[in-house]
Amino acid sequence: MDEEPTNSRGTILLILLAVVAGVAIGLVGGGFRLGLDWADIHRANWIVSAKALGPAGWILPVIVLAALAALARSLVRLAPLAAGSGVQHVEAVMRGEAERAPWLVVPIKFVGGLLAIGGGLALGREGPTVQMGATLGSELAARCRRSVGDLRDLQAALAGAGLAVAFNAPIGGALFVFEEVARSFRLQLTVLTLVATAVATAVARVLTGDSADFAVARVTLVPWSALLACVVLGGILGIFGVLYNRVTILAIDSMARIAPKIPETRAALIGGIVGLIGGFVPGWVGGGDPLNQSVLDGQLPALTLLAVLSVRWFIGPLSYAAGTPGGLFAPLLLVGSAAGYLFALGASVIFANGVGVEPASLAVIGMAAFFTGVVRAPLTSVVLIAEMTNSPGLLIPLAVASASAAMVATMLKGPPIYDTLRSRMLDPNARR
Repeated sequence: MDEEPTNSRGTILLILLAVVAGVAIGLVGGGFRLGLDWADIHRANWIVSAKALGPAGWILPVIVLAALAALARSLVRLAPLAAGSGVQHVEAVMRGEAERAPWLVVPIKFVGGLLAIGGGLALGREGPTVQMGATLGSELAARCRRSVGDLRDLQAALAGAGLAVAFNAPIGGALFVFEEVARSFRLQLTVLTLVATAVATAVARVLTGDSADFAVARVTLVPWSALLACVVLGGILGIFGVLYNRVTILAIDSMARIAPKIPETRAALIGGIVGLIGGFVPGWVGGGDPLNQSVLDGQLPALTLLAVLSVRWFIGPLSYAAGTPGGLFAPLLLVGSAAGYLFALGASVIFANGVGVEPASLAVIGMAAFFTGVVRAPLTSVVLIAEMTNSPGLLIPLAVASASAAMVATMLKGPPIYDTLRSRMLDPNARR
């Protein structure tokens, strides 16, 4: 850990600011989660009810989601930095490559995210909460006339708090700051991050509860003899991670050619496509948490799992190309979970006793491995998934699979997704 000179009075003030901002993002992020949970339930029920109207009931989801996506994208005109995940902008500010986001990003990200993700686009809640947290932190630091270094540290700490609130995972949120956002361990940054993530998570739990995001009842300890299977699964998902990143960029570039001066048009088109899919399978659109829980519960047969994997592989990048507020993490976890469960089912066909690991365990391991393959943050992925699934007993296989995914993805020279998105954000000639 790098040492740095400290000023007691200044440090205490920064800690107090971290507490205040942590309370703020806990309330904002908790409210955001509640809104999306409400939307998940009512969207699916509404689509089912609409089918009773006959042919008109099948077209309604297309029209409604197209309109919601277009409206969410139109709000981004008020604060262009609110488009997409926002993690890449937070990282750019941390590196001195971009100016901090204006306060308007917070309400635009909140409302736009509810419209886009709540409407059914396959996007994650974590991107908006990360950027909302970072914006609250930097705004508070600026108003208190803190130095540029203090502003960046408080912004990074609150970005981690945002991730912690999104996934109810305070340690994962803190590691995300050190490994991905700042790529540094410094005393001041560490203290601010731990304070902010702890306070924000505690506040959010008052609103959302303190249970893990996913209930995984059948997770068992993985025997040493089965760790080779975790290496293989991690390697496969490392390859998938590189391919997924390429598909995401391809989707952004391809959709940018459609009405380049009227981005609401392509957002509406994408929304309509996703709405059409949602009309047939209402539970397959949106952030994906309820569907992911079904995968972990073993409720989906192999062919359905394969269909879920295929559909979500494409509508995740397609949804991100709409340019509305929304993140990448949550959709990744569903893809990784489905891939891990399919790996287990395939192994049971090839080998009499499979690989000696419960399918649900391999689904959890698949979540971490795919996250690593895409984002290239193995420590964050291991701890984050262990917290989200309340599966500390899987730490060793999670680490093995994530290390394998990181190694394979690096060998293939596939850049992490946020490095690519940050480079494109800073390039004036890149398509948006």
